[in-house]
Amino acid sequence: MTNPDTETQELSAAVVRMNGINKWYGHFHALRDVDLRVAAGERVVICGPSGSGKSTLVRIVNLLEPFQQGRLDVCGVTVGANEITRAARLAVNRRVGMVFQQFNLFPHMTVLQNLTVGPVWGGGVSRREAQERAVHYLERVGLMDQIDKHPAQLSGGQQQRVAIARTLCTRPQVVLFDEPTASLDPEMVNEVLQTMESLAGEGMTMMIVTHEMGFARRVADHVIFMDQGQIIERAAPDDFFDRPQSPRLRSFLGQLLTH
Repeated sequence: MTNPDTETQELSAAVVRMNGINKWYGHFHALRDVDLRVAAGERVVICGPSGSGKSTLVRIVNLLEPFQQGRLDVCGVTVGANEITRAARLAVNRRVGMVFQQFNLFPHMTVLQNLTVGPVWGGGVSRREAQERAVHYLERVGLMDQIDKHPAQLSGGQQQRVAIARTLCTRPQVVLFDEPTASLDPEMVNEVLQTMESLAGEGMTMMIVTHEMGFARRVADHVIFMDQGQIIERAAPDDFFDRPQSPRLRSFLGQLLTH
């Protein structure tokens, strides 16, 4: 039996809470009654087949996508389906960072300029402080020697690491990763995963959509399996991979092991 006091503490510690979230694209029901809690400092990996709702889920967390039913609380900002205003989006975007499949770097700007433009123009940070943050996080991702280059002069893996550093420069409370290695050549995947693994070791709150199951086993506190817009199973990595409960997850893992 769940201890009510423990449950209350877990709820109060959650930085992301999704209650009964439903999302449609026209007649397509993309998310179905999704309930989710992510605690401060927790690393959650989300996996599942294509079209299962993984990317839609993380895009709703930072209000890049609206939803039609349910309630969302992100770092103390609470919105219902009919309350997604510009002010709510700005409030969430100040607290949540996102790393996309595509790097989305400004091609005409140097690496340093890419990292400072957001904090200066969107966060009200002084240029000096923004530059200090940029240097700190470029050192953190091992790219300080690329600070004056333009994105086209970098490899795909380097560009994604710059994108991660850019996100960290906004000092987010939660970082979302939407298949951050999907656009990379195989030899560049590990350098990005190693950077993410290092960040995870520092206690950063992370929600990560990925097909990299070895990374999920090493890094995640919990792994979520989604299918047809629903969360089918959530478990610690050892239970998730070694003792899956649902037939659908067992089938999914079986297919991964045979490829």
